[in-house]
Amino acid sequence: MSMGYSNLNRKPDDDNCPSPVVRPLFLLFSIFLCTTSISSPLWADQQGGQRPAAYLEMGVGGPQEAMGGAAAAARNDVACGYWNPAGLTGLRGFQCEAQYTFLSFNQQLDYLALADNFQNFLYYGLSFIYYSAGNDLEARSGPSLNPDSTFGDTEMTFLFSLAYKVSPRWSIGANLKVLTLGLGSFSGYGFGEDMGIQYRVDNDTSVGFMVQDPYTSLSYSNSNSDVQPPTFKGGIAHWEEKVDLKGNFDIEWSDDLGLRPRIGLEWRPMGVLALRGGCWAGDLTGGTSGGSLSLNLSGGLGILVPYDGNVMEFDYTVLQDPLMAGSVLHQLTLTGKFL
Repeated sequence: MSMGYSNLNRKPDDDNCPSPVVRPLFLLFSIFLCTTSISSPLWADQQGGQRPAAYLEMGVGGPQEAMGGAAAAARNDVACGYWNPAGLTGLRGFQCEAQYTFLSFNQQLDYLALADNFQNFLYYGLSFIYYSAGNDLEARSGPSLNPDSTFGDTEMTFLFSLAYKVSPRWSIGANLKVLTLGLGSFSGYGFGEDMGIQYRVDNDTSVGFMVQDPYTSLSYSNSNSDVQPPTFKGGIAHWEEKVDLKGNFDIEWSDDLGLRPRIGLEWRPMGVLALRGGCWAGDLTGGTSGGSLSLNLSGGLGILVPYDGNVMEFDYTVLQDPLMAGSVLHQLTLTGKFL
């Protein structure tokens, strides 16, 4: 079995997508994204709000996290159910993935997902994300050294993904999202959706667009409710076969977090090893938190172990800690690709 990138990450029908004379599209689209990022002061001053289920902003997936979250045009991976469900149409077979994040302050973040297809026609997946701020949160009715009581926090998100390949080039996908919250005696639940589309320019280049949470609402036991701000994402992914180098570039915008460009690279010096790095920029639009530009770096490596025509992938990822300046987070991801 050849261990090249194409054999481990391509679908058998990839060669059926002929390469048209569309290389200028890749260049023009990249210029457009860069120009939009540079002109970010045109956007409203919205940075700094606190959104419901903020833990979802941390993302999922070993390769995607290591590459700065630039994954709107990514394909062939079970975690596409989170980043853009249309990318599930690149699956070659059944995949399952588990991820654990080492968080500070007694927090916990876990991710579990599986995805498969029906006769290379209909693609589906299920993702589960669990977050807890810990079971030692303190409650006080007034200023005191000792808390009146302690309580726990549990939040969960379930994603049910469906994707369909409209043609060899066009794919569409959608998520049904269910959210739950338990904070001491306080509870809540919500429903929402994501919608995505991808276009394969040729065998090496794809573009994607996703609307995350076009209308996601949460209701709480105290009769209050929240609406999750929608996030709009556009991205491009390109693979250079000769050097086995993949580059992704995304740009996203939401009303509360503003404009955030993302970029990531993956290089495979050998078929069983992947080296990854990425970066995303925040606070481009000022906002209530002060709006000083922040650059968030990430990196990681993947080790692929083939057996009986299948692949097990172990990913290690390091990220900047969003709660503690100067600190980093570590993630471990295990993915089974049953081809």
